[in-house]
Amino acid sequence: MTSEFQFSLDLPVRNEWRNVELLRTSVENCFQAVFADLDGKTAISMVTGELLENALKYGDWESADASQFRLKVEGDRARAIVTVQNPVKPGDPGLREVLDTVAWIKTFKTPGDAYRARLLEIAQGEGEAASRLGLVRVAYEGNCAVDAQVDGATLTVIARMTLS
Repeated sequence: MTSEFQFSLDLPVRNEWRNVELLRTSVENCFQAVFADLDGKTAISMVTGELLENALKYGDWESADASQFRLKVEGDRARAIVTVQNPVKPGDPGLREVLDTVAWIKTFKTPGDAYRARLLEIAQGEGEAASRLGLVRVAYEGNCAVDAQVDGATLTVIARMTLS
């Protein structure tokens, strides 16, 4: 019996806030049931939840096709990739905030540096207290490289994790 494995979950998501927690705990429970010894299973579920929340907060749920909302979790024992796609309105300030936050995180040497800088901004009362912390948390606590790209009216946020 080999210890190598791969995993993949790819599904459309209804744009309802209650689904964030349902999917976050489902991902964690799936990994617990199948890969009890997988390092990072809690981080994978946290990243999943944060990216889904981000998509709901910044998605275009009025004029766009809600079927564009997708969650994909894939990987193996060494890495995991969590991808969330959602409809957006090109030119929307929320979309710009997501893209700017991802670019801002990349200006730091480490995700931990970005996390500490963001917490300091919040403590000093700079900007919106809740703004931009989710993606920074994904990078730091999830040990992720975070990328975002826009293709027409679809935003794709990808978190690449190293497990071990």
